[in-house]
Amino acid sequence: MAVIVLLLLSLSAFAMVSGFNDGGNLVATYRSSRIIDSRRIAPLLIAAIALGPVIFGTAVSRTMALEVVNFTQTSSRLLAISVMAGVLTLVVTWRMRLPTSTTIALAGGIIGAAAASGQAALIHWAGVEKIAGGLVGSVVMGFMLAWLLTGVMKRVTASDGTPRLVKVVDKFQYLTILWQGLAYGANDQEKVIGLTAIVMMLLSHDAVYHVSSFDILFPLASWSVGLALGGSRIANTVGTQIIHLRPETSVTTQLAAAITVSLAAILGFPVSTTQATDGCIFGSGTMINRHRVHWKVVRKIIGVWIITMPIALAMGAVLMMLVRLSQGSHAFF
Repeated sequence: MAVIVLLLLSLSAFAMVSGFNDGGNLVATYRSSRIIDSRRIAPLLIAAIALGPVIFGTAVSRTMALEVVNFTQTSSRLLAISVMAGVLTLVVTWRMRLPTSTTIALAGGIIGAAAASGQAALIHWAGVEKIAGGLVGSVVMGFMLAWLLTGVMKRVTASDGTPRLVKVVDKFQYLTILWQGLAYGANDQEKVIGLTAIVMMLLSHDAVYHVSSFDILFPLASWSVGLALGGSRIANTVGTQIIHLRPETSVTTQLAAAITVSLAAILGFPVSTTQATDGCIFGSGTMINRHRVHWKVVRKIIGVWIITMPIALAMGAVLMMLVRLSQGSHAFF
């Protein structure tokens, strides 16, 4: 029972730090456009995230729980250390006030811990390639889709910039925030959902992978706390320091991110909503006026994405080696 408690605490911590990182990133474009009352943003997001796995399915949770390392066939120690490595990696990037990929942080922690445990053969490289392809593809697709949609919006508002049209565009943000929440719930959130499902399988001695209501709601509660406590740090960076988005261009950015992430969720590709959203902001900014984009901040954000994997690998490997060297590790795990 002690190991189950530790695993649940680790997953809760990962979900909470994800709330710092991803929550702030999701809130950023809505806060900067100032169309939706800031007090409504979080409740709308949280409700939509809870419904994401129900509407789009749980394919991503299966990918993370079984296709990188099949956690139904490994020790609970490997799972616990993988999650803790992901948590520490996200804390490092959050302290830098920059958004990164929770997917990279978690996948890197898993790979590093598995390699240092002497069980590198457990790593399914096809699953790793699937994650890598999804991450790169989502940024590229988000950039291109946001660039295209923002271009269309510029033409529409230039030919018909009536107050009535602007008001309709503004209200469309209520749809995009719900769609983005659904997409996030069916993708990023499912990484923690999948690992929570594994923990509950260990507790119940169930051999068949499935996702329950508890697996969905438990990490969501911690994520919500994280958003409330630390989301503003990331929201300020993303919402104000890359480019100032007008309400109509915020809508196209949000819509592009929602389409990109929800499509990946349906196909079972674990992507980063943070990276996809940032890629969309880059695309919208380039279409609006590439000279107004703060490319120094963009380069800094991309740099954090790049270093996240080696940090997570190192965290996973170091934690595993410390546990293996400690005398009491086997008694606890």
